[in-house]
Amino acid sequence: MSNQDRPVVFVVPGDLHLTERGLENHRVGEWMVEEVNRLIRPDFVQFIGDNVQDATPLQFELFQDLCLRIEVPHYALVGDHDIANDPTASLFREMIGATYGASTIGGLRFLRLNSQEGRPVGFSAEQMEWLRDQLRDAAQLGQRIIVFQHNYPYQIWEDYDGPGVDDWRGLVQSHRLQALFCGHTHYFQAANDGRNVSIAVRSIGDPEGGAPGYLVGVASGERLAFRYRSVDESGPLALITHPRESLFATTPRHIVTGRDQVEVRVWSIAMLRSVQGRLNGGEWAELAPSAPRTWIADLPGDELEKGEHHFEARAIDVSGRQSCHEINFVVDPTGRYTAVPASRPRVIQTAFC
Repeated sequence: MSNQDRPVVFVVPGDLHLTERGLENHRVGEWMVEEVNRLIRPDFVQFIGDNVQDATPLQFELFQDLCLRIEVPHYALVGDHDIANDPTASLFREMIGATYGASTIGGLRFLRLNSQEGRPVGFSAEQMEWLRDQLRDAAQLGQRIIVFQHNYPYQIWEDYDGPGVDDWRGLVQSHRLQALFCGHTHYFQAANDGRNVSIAVRSIGDPEGGAPGYLVGVASGERLAFRYRSVDESGPLALITHPRESLFATTPRHIVTGRDQVEVRVWSIAMLRSVQGRLNGGEWAELAPSAPRTWIADLPGDELEKGEHHFEARAIDVSGRQSCHEINFVVDPTGRYTAVPASRPRVIQTAFC
């Protein structure tokens, strides 16, 4: 496998909203750092904004302390709470660093945007010109794009409208993104608008809809897989990395058209006893180890009916702890596919906007 095609692993913690050491959100942040260092060992960690609650020097020092413990590269976005009473993000720049930027790993270009240059959301003309250049350069080099920004464009009860937003929409809709990862919402949601996939990661501070935690993602070429791991979970972590979840399929390249393989990535500190899978509720079968942390099985796509199918995977360690992951995926032997806009889960209430 060339370096261009190797899987890139990243972790996205939810909004921390740090205020004081020892509070629940700070303890969850410490747990996340421990998981990053001992379990996942990703290529990088991307903090998604609202790293602190009130943008005070002491709060940023608390955030810096967490970051210093991370043993892999890490980056931070600007959230609305990170610029409380400081709209130009001067303290963020002084204590954390640049408010937007880019990095490239293999065949992927990761773009970090500052969606707080205007209120309630907005982008400067300079940043949009920078984004235009980044997208053009990536296209010329054949790189796929993943974008991180604080504001989620499909948040309920909040306008996604402000200076530069029309330019932003024009740029992201004229380029197929692998994904757009966001924070801000406090709840978790994934949305497919028929062209691009957007994900809101549940907040660590004041989470809605479940326990706090972090998102772990794997991307390579046309492949994109991710799942949420909450603080309530322990033991191994299993993630089906192929085929692509139907909600995240946006082009015919993301569906199964014939014989294929299932790939499951597993992270575990303890030795694994078994990695298994089953198709459409059938019998569980052992998967075979392949690349590091990867297990595979044949997928008889040429024998499956056109339409949506289901696959489940589970990893069990020697102490009996297990992690399960399941997806739906699309089969069409003709290779035809048009994405239908959808989101999951359905969210109709929020306490924070």
